[in-house]
Amino acid sequence: MKVKVLLVNPPDDLEAVLGSGANLVMPLEPLGLLYLAAVLRDSGEADVSVIDAPVEHLSLDELERRIVLHRPDVLGMTVFTSNGGLVLELGRRVRARLPDTLVVLGNVHAAVFAREFLESGACDAVVHGDGEWVLRDIARLVAAGSRDLSGLPAVSSMVDGVFVPHREVARVDDLNQLPFPARDLVRQELYDIPAVSNLPYDGGDGRGVGKHLFTSRGCPNRCTFCTVHHSQKQQFLDVSRTVDEMELLVRDYGANYLFFMDSLFVSRRQRVLDICAEIRRRDLHFRWGCEAHVRFVDAELVRAMAAAGCHDLAFGIESGVQRLLDGVKKHTTPELARAAVEMVKKNSKIKVSGLFILGLPGETLADSLATIRFACSLPLDMAQFSMLVPYPGSEIFYDLRAKEEIDTGVRPDGTLDPTVWRRYSPYIGYTDNEPIWVTPDLTAAQLRWLQKKALRSFYFRPRPFLQQVRRLKLADLRRLVRTAYHTFF
Repeated sequence: MKVKVLLVNPPDDLEAVLGSGANLVMPLEPLGLLYLAAVLRDSGEADVSVIDAPVEHLSLDELERRIVLHRPDVLGMTVFTSNGGLVLELGRRVRARLPDTLVVLGNVHAAVFAREFLESGACDAVVHGDGEWVLRDIARLVAAGSRDLSGLPAVSSMVDGVFVPHREVARVDDLNQLPFPARDLVRQELYDIPAVSNLPYDGGDGRGVGKHLFTSRGCPNRCTFCTVHHSQKQQFLDVSRTVDEMELLVRDYGANYLFFMDSLFVSRRQRVLDICAEIRRRDLHFRWGCEAHVRFVDAELVRAMAAAGCHDLAFGIESGVQRLLDGVKKHTTPELARAAVEMVKKNSKIKVSGLFILGLPGETLADSLATIRFACSLPLDMAQFSMLVPYPGSEIFYDLRAKEEIDTGVRPDGTLDPTVWRRYSPYIGYTDNEPIWVTPDLTAAQLRWLQKKALRSFYFRPRPFLQQVRRLKLADLRRLVRTAYHTFF
């Protein structure tokens, strides 16, 4: 008898976390869950279903009813900081109503707070690291009539009321062994590029759809604000396997724009050149975007990317102040950032976005203003200015937690106050919440002001303003005006 597995992307709290910024968030297929679903389905040992609550606009009560009607043997949920409180509540409800269902949580936030989620009764297990093979092993145990997960080294669980931590972090050694994500298990019409978004690509003439994919996992860099595990070596899909998925998305899903979600797509130069050559060899026609790094691009690479359809790339520039870049282990300089942006613009028509962070450790008001001036001096097409968030799982988070300088939501008696997690937001200035942490030389009020000043300074200039106006469609004008007002003022 096959095990019934239900994988859930829980409701989000984006309006509480991002305010009007939630209107700019592009709905993305939950690829992490869809990889899990594909592995389980291919094993032949499980019947798998997926619910993506955010894009279906399901409330917590509605999702609970769906889960109870499904009555799965295993319920797997992904946990982000923004929805951690909702998962805590939902997990408790499901375990009370379906005591025979094994509730399993995954993702970085769940791993950081594994003890708290387990001891609060929100789940039966937490998976640490890549979950594909681990969840398959859990399904096999459940099929054999067991709920004892203590033999799985990458799983934290409770045994006789005692927390048993994980012994290792799971990794998929060869990404090419993974099947394509099971995109057919979610409603495709719910995923597309919205008319108003933070993407440089605006949907073009309205035909086709936007999709996203991963071609690697991990990152060679060690930025202290990032939650990519520092022990994780970057792993890559083969070139042919990578372009196979692109071809599938273009041919079977009608995609005309793809975004590569890799933490650093361009880190292996020859591989990118080979991917571009293979796209052209197969005569595939689509536009695409990726995140890049100012130390990993050159003129030849950029020209090859543009010839293969690259429409946009984003550089994590972060700051215009060298001292602050050194403090977060960015290993770049403002001069390198300028040279990279200018080189891309000189050698291609690729649109370039700059990603900046305000409120880095040790940042002063003068530093923030210097970063804003630096951003405006670059030939960027778009810019994002986020507040620093010490996300659980990042080096900064662990450092601040050790110094007891940040509220993690964990109280002295071990209980959780998950409402705190709403304050882990890079755009908290659009909400009534207070930032979770502010560098000592700035105040929360100054950060709110700086974020909006940065956006006004960048976009209220003739060229960037006109570029954004050209993206407008009359039908979306009301929504855009409302979003823009809260964003800039």
